[in-house]
This record gives sequence, C-alpha cells and structure tokens, in this order.
Amino acid sequence: MFDVIIVEDNRDVRQSLKFILECDREINIIGTADNGQEAIKLADSLTPNLILMDIKLPGMNGLEAAKIIKENCAAKNKDIKILILSTFYDDDYVARSHEYGVDGYLLKGMEIGKLAAAIKNTCNGYVTLDPIIYERQNKYSRVSAAGLNDETYPPDKGGRAGGAGPSDSGGAAAHPSVRPEFKSLNEIEFKILKSISNGKSNADIADEMFLSTGTVKNYISKLLYKMNCKNSRELAALGSRAGL
Repeated sequence: MFDVIIVEDNRDVRQSLKFILECDREINIIGTADNGQEAIKLADSLTPNLILMDIKLPGMNGLEAAKIIKENCAAKNKDIKILILSTFYDDDYVARSHEYGVDGYLLKGMEIGKLAAAIKNTCNGYVTLDPIIYERQNKYSRVSAAGLNDETYPPDKGGRAGGAGPSDSGGAAAHPSVRPEFKSLNEIEFKILKSISNGKSNADIADEMFLSTGTVKNYISKLLYKMNCKNSRELAALGSRAGL
C-alpha cells in the first residue's frame, strides 16, 4: 500500500483525483492540500510515500515546496517521493524539478490507469516522466515512461516511450495526431479535440483530464483559433472528418 498526499489548488480536481485514485487498492490517499505551505506541513506530519504535486499553487508554488520537502527529508533521513502533475510543460520547470530532486513529472490529461501506474512506479524508485517530456529529456539513469510496467526500461530504438519506432509503421496511414493540420496542437489540445469529436461535454472532459471547466474552455478557445473554427460544432466536425 502506498500512502499518497495530493497537492492541487482546484478543489474539484483535487477531489476527483482523490476519488479515482483510491479505487486502486494499492493507493491510499492520506491527505490533501491546496497550497505549498500546507504540503510542507503534511509531508512532515504524515510522512507519505509520495506527494502528487501541482506546480501552479497560491503563494509558494509546487516546485518551491518540493525543494523544501526534499531538503527536510535529507535532514531527517526520510524518503518521500514527489511526482509533479501539471498542466504546463516548460523546459525550465523540468530542469528545476530535476535540480530539486523531484522524482517525476507528468502532464495532466493522461489516463487515470496510467497515472496510478506512474505513482506506483515512482514509489518503487523509478524517475517517472510523461512520454512527451521523456522524448525531450532522456537524460535520467533509471526511467519509467508513464504507464509502463516496473520491469520495462524506456523506449525502443525508435525513440518513442513505450511505442514502436518509425521503422515499425509498415506503411500504415499516419495516425490522426501526426496529420499536418494537427501539428500545431500539443497533447492536451489534441486530446480535448478528440473528446469534442466524440460528443463529450466540457464537464466530461474536465472530469476525465483532471482539469477545471475554466481550463478546458481556455483550451477550446485556443483550438478554435488554431483550427480556424467558429465553435465547438465545427471542431467536432473537423475531428470526425479526420477520424478522431
């Protein structure tokens, strides 16, 4: 059983993560916090196996809190893993997380089963990176791309975490995510477009991706601009034509 603390400032996202992760019998949520200072206090009083930490927090951000927690752990000979779960991918954030001794960095929007697996991998001593970050930050010594089994070491020679290399395509048609019209989209935007194409509401998307409805609306606004669409119906039609 792995004892976990969730640090997330959005109440709905925090409660959703808690409810869904506790469905995994190996994960026990022993506390939640909505800011960095509270996370530091809970880490000291509860001594979890892992803290699932957002970066954008009121007051002290998640990376600053992680740095202090890791320093406190070193002083007290404790081993608390810290796994970042953020909407934002930023090279500076990733570099600082590595510098501060953070044990993994994931992007919101991943499947809940993969998030649970990533938590357990991190607790078992792996540095766990989101596949997108893995491709750009392949510099760690013992890595588990999010969602891979504990025994599985990183990507094949094709360079994609847990996936087939370019030579394995066998001449098949390009996946929708690599079609030219979608090249400007990041992973979260693409997932939201796919969900819209499948008829899901903003609330459904928010629940599935652990985002607030406001954040989903912001992403949809970006999609409308990038895809030159007037509304969500046009986005859905575009995605359907592309086979999403």
